[in-house]
Amino acid sequence: MFEGSSFRYRKLNANDFSPDELIVSMCSRTTFDMYKLPKDIGVKVFYCRGAEIQNWEQILQAWRLPISKIVTATHLAKMIERETNQPVVGVVPNGVNTKEYFPVIPDAEREGVGSIFGWSKAKDPTSIVQVMKMIGQRLPNSPRYLFSGARKPRGIKGVSFKRFSSLQEALRIYSSCRVWFLCSIAEGFGNPILEAMACGCAVVSTNCGGPSDIIKDGVNGFLVDVGNTKAMVHKIVLLYKDKQLRKQICANAMKTVQEYSWPKAVDKLEKCLLSIYANNSRTTTKLYA
Repeated sequence: MFEGSSFRYRKLNANDFSPDELIVSMCSRTTFDMYKLPKDIGVKVFYCRGAEIQNWEQILQAWRLPISKIVTATHLAKMIERETNQPVVGVVPNGVNTKEYFPVIPDAEREGVGSIFGWSKAKDPTSIVQVMKMIGQRLPNSPRYLFSGARKPRGIKGVSFKRFSSLQEALRIYSSCRVWFLCSIAEGFGNPILEAMACGCAVVSTNCGGPSDIIKDGVNGFLVDVGNTKAMVHKIVLLYKDKQLRKQICANAMKTVQEYSWPKAVDKLEKCLLSIYANNSRTTTKLYA
């Protein structure tokens, strides 16, 4: 849990930073603001957590700034290097806290299929609704769950929808599901995948960026092409009905969760920041495979 102070700003003030201080931005807008600080103020780092497909030109401009960059997933490193011919210092994924995310319902009582809903283009809300409809037809006795911070979509009759769920409610929903799916067009990382895995779900996701770092297809989950709702439903139904397959997938997924602990993520972040600081942004060393 972050124990420092946080505040809103209108304009970054150079007097708030020392020449040797690490300054880290996490989106294109704050990166532009950070870059406007005098060159002799701070060691500037862009921690890119997504491609922001709704603002592609803006994210490209941020990527092209001559500052050190770290990313949450391998696909972002490849995109940045392809688009800018600049190196990325390293990949620092998010983590999942297994003291917060864990099964709270016995496996024998799992009957549902679930997902997280969002209205942004990147989340592909149309496909989420379509998959839920198809699951209702293929698995008519299976409870279906969605939770979201957004308003409820139309066309999901029979789907339990929870808005602004608490952690306890999210745990109950995850733990009620045999299978959890993600329909996104683009994900910088994909935290719900790890949360669902930690809660004992088998996961099916589109191959939309970040999830390809987490999921080994057919080993700890399944990946399908973006927009292919038929393939998505096929894998969901397969996992739902095949208890032995689901058990093996979930066992491997739990091993994956252990590899994405927050302490391991912090160690990687510290390694990257120390490398950047030591070089004072003049050179970078690629640290990802």
